[in-house]
Amino acid sequence: MKLPTISIASHRVTRLIIGGNPYSGISHRSAAASKTMIDYYTTHQIMADLRQAEENGINTVLARADRHIMRVLNEYWNTGGTIQWIAQTPKDTEYADLNEYLQIIARYKPIAIYHHGGTTDKLYAEGQLGSLHESLKCIRDLDCAVGLGTHDPQVLKYCYTEGYDVDFYVCALYNHTRHRELYLPDDRDAAFAAINAIPLPIIAIKVLAAGRNEPREAFQLALENIKPTDAMAVGMYTQFQPDQIHQNALTVAQLIRKSENEPNCRTRGDGYNRSRRGIRCDGARRS
Repeated sequence: MKLPTISIASHRVTRLIIGGNPYSGISHRSAAASKTMIDYYTTHQIMADLRQAEENGINTVLARADRHIMRVLNEYWNTGGTIQWIAQTPKDTEYADLNEYLQIIARYKPIAIYHHGGTTDKLYAEGQLGSLHESLKCIRDLDCAVGLGTHDPQVLKYCYTEGYDVDFYVCALYNHTRHRELYLPDDRDAAFAAINAIPLPIIAIKVLAAGRNEPREAFQLALENIKPTDAMAVGMYTQFQPDQIHQNALTVAQLIRKSENEPNCRTRGDGYNRSRRGIRCDGARRS
């Protein structure tokens, strides 16, 4: 199956990325649902899902850079897997020094490292976001593509207007920092507006609202409202739907193929020309 790709620094990344939250037992539903995920996702099962992703044209996984995931990926690559890894830093409570921990992540050769969105939002709220400049430089020095995650479109716009040195952003379509497990259409609309205002590649997450949205409708809405240079990272949980990875990849491939045959569709084209000076922090265009 052929999935279109985007550029993140020097890397080609499929517009559908498999997300790693299920592997870490992050269900965004309940403690019981999260425990069921942990029980299901043995090392063997994670590797089987990654193989299925590669067989269906997905070339990248976005997953936490914790000890568990790094060990599983190492084993997967040692047995012949080739999927690329975009590493998400853990929460700030999981390491003593971020820059030291980045050195550990880099040993496992991710193509990119991005700063955890919830921690980004916390630093923004505390007026400490500027402290990230040193860590972003550290990622750059480790020869990885540099990313910054957030759940808040306001933070996304702020970081871009302030010129943070990144190659890409990761932005949730729902404001988990502010509204937790409420998945509000207004939040999604605000995220789409911010994503379109910024010319750098953006990976949209929470596209399916942690399984609350019907996949085909959610994929179509996202593809119509993000830029052609953006991608989607989607957690896929195969315990109760073994062919979910195949179905998601097929659906996204079909939707993009259909859009390429339709004139004036937002999912095609040459991208968006946005200048940093032309974006206000409230999302409006400057005159």
